[in-house]
Amino acid sequence: MSTFQILRAILLGSCFTSPVLSRPALGVMRWMAHSNSVLLNPDRNPILNAIVKPLIYDQFCAGTHLEGIRKTTARIKGMGYTGVILCYGKEAQVLGSNIHATGEKDANMEAGIEHFKLGNLKTLDMAESGDWLGIKMTGAGSEITQALIKNEEMPASFRRAMQEICEKARQKDCRIWIDAEQQVVQGAIDAWTIELQREFNRDRALLYNTLQAYLKGSRPKLEKQLAIAREEGWTLAIKLVRGAYMSTENRELIHDTKEDTDNSYNSIVRDLLGGNGLGIPPNERPKVQLFLAGHNPESIAKAANLIKDLSSQDRLAVLPDFGQLQGMADEIGCKLLQHCEGLKGSGTSLNVPHVYKCLTWGSVQECMQYLHRRVVENAGNSARMTDGMTAYTRELKRRMFGLGS
Repeated sequence: MSTFQILRAILLGSCFTSPVLSRPALGVMRWMAHSNSVLLNPDRNPILNAIVKPLIYDQFCAGTHLEGIRKTTARIKGMGYTGVILCYGKEAQVLGSNIHATGEKDANMEAGIEHFKLGNLKTLDMAESGDWLGIKMTGAGSEITQALIKNEEMPASFRRAMQEICEKARQKDCRIWIDAEQQVVQGAIDAWTIELQREFNRDRALLYNTLQAYLKGSRPKLEKQLAIAREEGWTLAIKLVRGAYMSTENRELIHDTKEDTDNSYNSIVRDLLGGNGLGIPPNERPKVQLFLAGHNPESIAKAANLIKDLSSQDRLAVLPDFGQLQGMADEIGCKLLQHCEGLKGSGTSLNVPHVYKCLTWGSVQECMQYLHRRVVENAGNSARMTDGMTAYTRELKRRMFGLGS
């Protein structure tokens, strides 16, 4: 990371962890994310854009156009990351979506799906071999969102769009993850994703579903999906996260304490990597692929050390990939890269995981919608943000004054 990026991270972190500054900062972000006025919309106000883009947008996002995105991607890979996950930043409104008459509904659905398809195909055009595409199903528009809320079957036109996206990803040697969303739509997202995994995860894992470890039902859900994949003969590919919708979810669905969530995440990692537990004997388990996405340093460090230990004992059942969001927990990604370099230089045959960065792209206002949601989600985790700022401050002192190691 450049010194300017570290200074910017400290400045923004100080703002969002301050009891005095955090609330007005969130308010300003919300206005910029949703305003149609020339004054507050950074896509329409060039002066505001000139302030917001270098100060906030560039810290967390990939770019607004192909040239900028490729420049950011090259910088990330130059740091040692295996590749990137590209996501389109425009957010969808899940709750309160409009309901239309049948004819208008069909037209709106087809328009939403077409926009969704073209946006994801354009994102794949920006990706390189080995990269990823991140998809939010609600990005296909309000009618698809309503179908998800009602837990309906996947519309044929949406299936065709996803098939086209998956085929292009396969041709480009890219993989896809389907993001988890609010529980009001997650049941249908799981069902639709499994339908697509049946088709595209036969020869290798192309499509990953997201499992939220902060939910009490995460382990039973994983066991059920493992059983389906075993019975039908395809690879179950999982992106494991802690969870990101605590402020909008039914609190009863979420583990009662942080410790319970820690145990849920860590135990799922342990059982998948070791090939034990999860209700299926090791010799009967289907093929499994795993992506560990998370910003909790303790859980990520435990997973990295477990890979090393199991690999040295020739007991590693799954070699996962790792990844974090650009601009958030960058210190964790850097430590993972150092850990992997240590494994490569150990002179042994230990398995070395790949580490990725998740990059969101889009206009400044579109990405402000994404950033506002992310900051709200992380508002209750100021301790982790403070730990990250401590790491940045230590590195800054080292660079400027030669202090510390």
